[in-house]
Amino acid sequence: MNYDVYAVEVQSGALATKGGPRTDGNGQVIDLDGEMIPGLYAAGNVMASAMGMTYGGAGGTLGPGMVFGYLSGKHAAATAQIPV
Repeated sequence: MNYDVYAVEVQSGALATKGGPRTDGNGQVIDLDGEMIPGLYAAGNVMASAMGMTYGGAGGTLGPGMVFGYLSGKHAAATAQIPV
């Protein structure tokens, strides 16, 4: 019998997030005293999970990245000190 042989390199990696800065509904980072840090936003894997200590599964970081990226951009543009 003739068998084809295939191989794939497997490397370790990181997936999801279980930490990161807390944010408000606009993605603006909240400091340890509960105050907003002006001009600092987080979205996706760099922010604390919007789902608390749970992980929704494959692709679960794409939605928060897109949504909070959009909301952060809107908020930043609306509160900009210079015309955009």
